Amino acid sequence: MKRLLGRIWLLWGGFWFAAIFLAMYPLFLIWLSHPVLYRVAHFQRRIWGVLACIPSLFIPWVTKEARIPKNRRVIYCVNHSSYLDILTCGTFLPGFNFFMAKMELASVPLFKIWFRTLDVPVKRESLRSSHRAFYDAGEKFDTGIDMIIFPEGKIPSYTPRLHPLKNGAFKLAIEKGALVIPVTIPDNHKRLDVHKWIAQPGRMRMHIHRPIDTKKLKPEDADELKDQVFHIIEKKLKAYGIDI
Repeated sequence: MKRLLGRIWLLWGGFWFAAIFLAMYPLFLIWLSHPVLYRVAHFQRRIWGVLACIPSLFIPWVTKEARIPKNRRVIYCVNHSSYLDILTCGTFLPGFNFFMAKMELASVPLFKIWFRTLDVPVKRESLRSSHRAFYDAGEKFDTGIDMIIFPEGKIPSYTPRLHPLKNGAFKLAIEKGALVIPVTIPDNHKRLDVHKWIAQPGRMRMHIHRPIDTKKLKPEDADELKDQVFHIIEKKLKAYGIDI
């Protein structure tokens, strides 16, 4: 019975997510037609996210440890446990942001428009493609748009436990002298379970950790930075009661 109710809720939420997106799609096409309008598109993406959460009874609950300097570029490094993470981060993380996410999302009907314009797809299985994607992300980052990335590179089968993080985002952060901000999301695997394909209403907590400054770091410090972010997120998941 629980799984049946979860499937029904998934269909209900999925209907509203798609219906609201379709209603907004003509405007998305306009705002994503030129880079100068991308900021407007991002703002509209926030509106879509908020409206989509309402009928699904997904309740955002965002906490933040410190103020984020407005004159510094930011790379948000987020644990990944559900496709809902994309909506959560795109809607509720501060700033004007683009995603760096797996190539498969660039082929999803309707949503693929984002990965042909504002967001950057990456095929992690291909070293050449991955290098190219991080080069493109760096170019976009230099225009003043902050980056959101899931450094695990996938949704682990044993989520919400963390999968080992990949180096790319941390190398880029050091190269650009950016702030790295770990973000912990403990509930989204319950709101939308991508392994059982069920959903349920409830809180979507997001904790934005204190920024880590990379200005004084060297390229060889990337592994240490990666481990630091891993342990920050893992510690917070444990504090939320997640069995690691």
